[in-house]
Amino acid sequence: MDIEMRKLEHIFICEYCDIEYKKSTLLNDVELIHRGISKVDYEDISTEINLFGKKLSAPIIVSGMTGGFEGAKEINKNIAIAIEELNLGMGVGSQRAGLKNEKLSETYSIVRKYTDNLVIGNLGAVNLMDNWGEEEIEKAVNMIDADAMAIHFNPLQEIIQPEGDVNFKNFDKLKEIITNYKKNYRDIPFIAKQVGEGFSKEDAINLKFFDAIDIQGSGGTSWAKVELLRVKDNKNKKILENFSEWGIPTAVSILEVKSVYDKIVIGSGGVRSGIDIAKCIALGCSCSGIALPILKAALKNANEVVKVLENLINELKITMFLIGAENIEQLRNTPYIIKGELKNWISQRLKGEFL
Repeated sequence: MDIEMRKLEHIFICEYCDIEYKKSTLLNDVELIHRGISKVDYEDISTEINLFGKKLSAPIIVSGMTGGFEGAKEINKNIAIAIEELNLGMGVGSQRAGLKNEKLSETYSIVRKYTDNLVIGNLGAVNLMDNWGEEEIEKAVNMIDADAMAIHFNPLQEIIQPEGDVNFKNFDKLKEIITNYKKNYRDIPFIAKQVGEGFSKEDAINLKFFDAIDIQGSGGTSWAKVELLRVKDNKNKKILENFSEWGIPTAVSILEVKSVYDKIVIGSGGVRSGIDIAKCIALGCSCSGIALPILKAALKNANEVVKVLENLINELKITMFLIGAENIEQLRNTPYIIKGELKNWISQRLKGEFL
């Protein structure tokens, strides 16, 4: 199928269909400790962070979602206007379409007409493992004047897509490409990014050459469900439907990755509130990524995006006030309790080290 039509289908399905996981992110199994005497003036609370050489007003990135068809231009424009107003960061969707068809590059590059803030590029790991290299990365970086580059890993999505690429065998090639790119072009941060199924601790060990990991765990948008809604005559559709709830819950993935990886971790995947963001940071993340709620707002206008993001920031500040954290560093060191299914995961997978 034409890549533009596929991108359009993705947006249509995300807007009008039920494509979220039924299972939880397990962030509800994390309890932050309320402080009846917080010793904090709400007006003094700072949510600022430094990330990839940029100062952000809050630890929030709008996750890369779209580009590659004409309508994506307006979506990315609305997001860029909002992150400029609020001084946040954003990513763009996979830039493959822009590399294959120069006419589509503006659906990504438009963001730079509206923001000078943190912008993260996006390419598929499977394409770099196949036949892409440093030149394609440089074209993608130049397309949006990227401050960092996300390399997304999406084996579940690829196996379900009728046009998917399922050869992830040449993983070791990635380290060589990224190392050479930094040496021959520019030393920007590279982020290993999942697309809704999370990374395990075994994955994190293999990803240590990346500057950051965006875990994008399960509990938010299920790309298996999105792709299944596109499948019409795949003889394996009934089998593939069994994988619509596949993945590592967000809270689990954060802890799995943090158990072996000491660089920047982005907590995303089903993050829907400022409380969720606070929990991600308490578990060890540097910031959180938000996707589906922002997409739905961006399909309306930039003001709607601003409203959603402002609500998240306000909720985060209230949470910080109630636990006595005056800044993000104090939030990162706040105590918490782990219960329920998340506790079971930790006891079996991480030898209880986070209990």
